[in-house]
Amino acid sequence: MTKYWAKRFRNIILTGMPATGKSLFGKIYAQHSERFFLDFDQFIESTTKKTIPQIFEQEGEEGFRALEDKILLKLERRHNFVIAMGGGTLIKPENIAFARKLGLIVLLDLAPSEIANRIFAQKETRPMFSKCNSLEETQIIVNELIEKRSSAYEQADVIIDTTYNTIDSLKLHLALIERRAGNREYMQDVYNIINKRVKPQSKWTEKEEDVVVDDATI
Repeated sequence: MTKYWAKRFRNIILTGMPATGKSLFGKIYAQHSERFFLDFDQFIESTTKKTIPQIFEQEGEEGFRALEDKILLKLERRHNFVIAMGGGTLIKPENIAFARKLGLIVLLDLAPSEIANRIFAQKETRPMFSKCNSLEETQIIVNELIEKRSSAYEQADVIIDTTYNTIDSLKLHLALIERRAGNREYMQDVYNIINKRVKPQSKWTEKEEDVVVDDATI
């Protein structure tokens, strides 16, 4: 049964660049909030009976994106899920609008250099990077994608920096946001923090409120 504090949002939608940890964090947070987990890339593969690299090879990126848009609509009736989207799924305005109807959109942000390091280590499984012969080439493509996608990513409801945070701290941070989602003052503070308009005297700072780590109390 879903945790009582996780019932405000129909689903949690994770977005962000490739290799930011959407699938790993999504599985852990789904278990923590007692939701189901869905990896959208794997959903595409199970729907088409083809791997993502195979689709890219046969259809090209444009063909893959068109297919991705159609399959996205199949999520319309999903409820009580944590959904890890592909890195390029929520770029078009219409896809962002559709995802917002599904639930809370959470962007996992990560330092570009770390993204490049992670991608280069597993480039064979990532069609857009499979031909990179060096970390430098990978970094160039990463930087280009970030520049191209940043305005879309910034439309997420919540942005969480994963660069210097552990999975446990990310899990607790998002759970805390869910628990307080009904408090307008708190959500305004979240908005201010996301947009770097931090209130010095915010009553929601960690120093002024204890966060209990025990899962049983969250």
